Amino acid sequence: MKIKLYGYVLLLLFSAACKDLDTINPNNPDRKTVLRSSADLAPVLRGAYLAWWQGVHNDHPVIALSIGADAYSMSWGNFGAQRFGEEPRSAYNNRSNEDPDYKQVAEAPWFGCLSAVSSANDVLAALQRGVSLDQGGPQDQSMKAAAHMLRGLSWGYLGLLFDQALIAKEETDVEREIPFSTYQEMIIVAESELDTAIKLAQLAGGDFVHNYFNGVTLGANGFIRLCHAYAARFLAQAARTAEENDSAPWQRILAHTEQGIQENFAPLADGRFWSSYHKYVFAETGQGPFWARVDQRLIAALDPSQPSRYPAVFAQGETPLANPRATSADARLASDFVFLPMNNFPIERGEWHFSHYKHNRNKTDPSFAGDGSSNGPMPTFRVADNELLRAEALLRLRRKAEAVAIINAGTRLSRGNLLPLSASAPDATVLRAIWYERAIELLSTAPMGLWLDRRRAGPRLDYRQLDDLGGLQIGTPAQLPVPADEMRIRMQEPYNFGGPKDPNGIVRTF
Repeated sequence: MKIKLYGYVLLLLFSAACKDLDTINPNNPDRKTVLRSSADLAPVLRGAYLAWWQGVHNDHPVIALSIGADAYSMSWGNFGAQRFGEEPRSAYNNRSNEDPDYKQVAEAPWFGCLSAVSSANDVLAALQRGVSLDQGGPQDQSMKAAAHMLRGLSWGYLGLLFDQALIAKEETDVEREIPFSTYQEMIIVAESELDTAIKLAQLAGGDFVHNYFNGVTLGANGFIRLCHAYAARFLAQAARTAEENDSAPWQRILAHTEQGIQENFAPLADGRFWSSYHKYVFAETGQGPFWARVDQRLIAALDPSQPSRYPAVFAQGETPLANPRATSADARLASDFVFLPMNNFPIERGEWHFSHYKHNRNKTDPSFAGDGSSNGPMPTFRVADNELLRAEALLRLRRKAEAVAIINAGTRLSRGNLLPLSASAPDATVLRAIWYERAIELLSTAPMGLWLDRRRAGPRLDYRQLDDLGGLQIGTPAQLPVPADEMRIRMQEPYNFGGPKDPNGIVRTF
């Protein structure tokens, strides 16, 4: 008997994404039984926001994709890190019999986001059939807005990460097999959902409250601005190549950024459910210096005298680093990074993993982040991110002077103490300044941010000829496939991205 895909999702998702959460199971297929009163709505939606958070912001998939992007370096087998960091790159082997930890690179965001959508649909369906907080008043409007925002966030990340995904709304017949939608279609529907959430928040006005992100309470204005910022992120970073990036809807992106966030967005770690990948990439957290280091490509961006790939001294007899301690005109090398004289990765796994630096901004700038596990904020969308997207949109719309003004008013000067750009600087110089700020200032903020940026920044690069701010390495997966177990349920063959058969990381291989 053929098991329908959505039924399979309902059986598996919540236990994977919200394990141990003491709430109603939002994936009970009998919505009318689960959501019978207004008191049931908030617990279900809270669990759904957590499912989205855990699916997008935890060690899976962030560590593997960030290492694939040369943001961090780590040779350990955990989280798919070693295999995503191989040089030359290998394909993501999307098979049901693969190592369970490795499979989570695709399964965690897939199931987490679909779980969140399923629960949001349950809440919207309950409101439609008369379950109410205040008979259609501001509380109902706030609840609807929160559910639509969550669907927008979930569909947006499915569009960013996967080549295809599922769109199921509250009225969708889940007894029928749901067709796949392309990543472009996922981004379009995500923007539409966020627009709907914005309109609902405007209707609720001053009585609007959103408190589903741990430690963050949003009024209508803050909620609306966050929706605009995420819409801009999805539209700008969905491109898989530089050519796609050139044809992105930059006018719409600009409009969203102009109404985007004015305060940093960072939910709080709670030591139990709300945690993030940060504990594995920061220096001096509870995990210690054992885990990921900053990739040598970013050290070369800070100090152009450094190579973009760590020398293979033992394997190939290359010249060692003349000075492992980098120097930079950028003040952030000293404030945000910590030098470690020794490497702790095994030589036999590849000297390209080596680096003498860890990200240390969480220690020198306590307002930036906590430990990613039990204490402090987990930076997810910085004002600087929104402003750099705005500057990029202006540059691509041939409004360079305005783009330069934004860059000079931002972190390039305020934190980096770098020289201001000239309004007459070449477009390539201005664009490089944007890529540089996105790589250095936004490191350890938006999940997988550098992976999303490198795939749209330029052509793929041979691992022996890397530059600092250019594209992904040849063969790096630039999107994820639908998990093999989902394809098996559909009785379809699983497929891969990346590796020698797919140098751009965007063509299905089998």
